[in-house]
Amino acid sequence: MDLLMMTTHQLARVLGVALLAVGVAAGPPLGARAQSSHEYEIKAAFLYNFVKFVEWPSEALPEASSTITVCVLGNDPAEEALESINGKTVKARRLVVRRIQPIKGIESCHVLFISSSEESRLPQVMQNLHGSSVLTVGEMERFIPSGGIINFVIERNKVRFEINPNGAERARLKLSSQLLSLARVVRP
Repeated sequence: MDLLMMTTHQLARVLGVALLAVGVAAGPPLGARAQSSHEYEIKAAFLYNFVKFVEWPSEALPEASSTITVCVLGNDPAEEALESINGKTVKARRLVVRRIQPIKGIESCHVLFISSSEESRLPQVMQNLHGSSVLTVGEMERFIPSGGIINFVIERNKVRFEINPNGAERARLKLSSQLLSLARVVRP
């Protein structure tokens, strides 16, 4: 059938079938992608707000420091959502979001978001953070028992978070009672 000879209705039907085929081949349904995207937008907003309710020791975040570095470790759909908080200001400091390679550059992070893609490396990452004042945030089942501080969980299709106050104490981070009141407190 020649495209020039098709009626508008026939052309629309051919284009509709082609778009459907591309959509099926491209992966999960748009609804699932939109939900995942929305989930990470919520997680990015939480990360932004966590910074408001955490106090770092002066040696980790000197008064003169003008930035708070939020590092992302792992492959995940959060990168685009986390870019939405890049450059925003919290406590008169600018947030700088950057992706880091496994284990390299961790010492320069104030907040470290560890994607579920890094679950197999989690023990090594946590060992490298031992003694540092980094707010660790994850999204995996073993995160809190491994020493992580804040872990995202999905409950009834909503993003929630749990907090390990012992992990925060070991990292010499002070968590606001307001933040603790919003979380499920877990003491491994």
